[in-house]
Amino acid sequence: MKAKILISVFVLLNSLINVYCQDSGYEYFITVNSNVYLPGNTSSKGTYPILWYDKTADPKLMVGGFGIGFSVLKPIKSKITLKGQANISRHAYWDESVGFRTITNQPMGDFSSVTSDYTLGLAGLVHYSLSKRISVGTGLGAQFLFLSRSRMQVPNSNDELKYVNKYYKPVMPVVPLELSVKSKKVLFNIRYEYGLLNRLRGDLAKEQTERFCLLTFEIGFRIK
Repeated sequence: MKAKILISVFVLLNSLINVYCQDSGYEYFITVNSNVYLPGNTSSKGTYPILWYDKTADPKLMVGGFGIGFSVLKPIKSKITLKGQANISRHAYWDESVGFRTITNQPMGDFSSVTSDYTLGLAGLVHYSLSKRISVGTGLGAQFLFLSRSRMQVPNSNDELKYVNKYYKPVMPVVPLELSVKSKKVLFNIRYEYGLLNRLRGDLAKEQTERFCLLTFEIGFRIK
């Protein structure tokens, strides 16, 4: 499975490079996105808001997932369009709660950390046009994890704990489902990506299962 995903990714990258050598029939878009990571098959992790203000939290302004990317579209039939895309994104979510105790071993309660994952997402999709501007598509993609880092405010302290997570797979094959609305200069996408494998690795994967699930809201600006 991993070998097939990597081969597909290399084919997609090669296609994205080759389109620059051709001068007709392609559309290029620079994209920006906000995203929501939805931890699947786990009750111990939670969804982090895209943008929220909470005066009782630290920091008070909560900024969730976001990213930038590139998309190329190639119509091949009247209702069929091929699409390749690449995104560099941050995904944010609440990680498992950790219990704290005082120096006299009295419980202080459970506190959650915020985890940020930094990834490269690649995908190839086939879109079917429902109307002149609206289309739906699916295909195959992969999320490449560069870094997963958690941070937690220590209770009754100004200190903050930061640590790097090593228990996630570096490559996650995904199936994207996408709804697109396109005008002459702007492209709007709503995309849901579902991981095909258990996201956890090593001994932890034998005890727990977590699915990669990502909801992305994306806008693209045409550059050609």
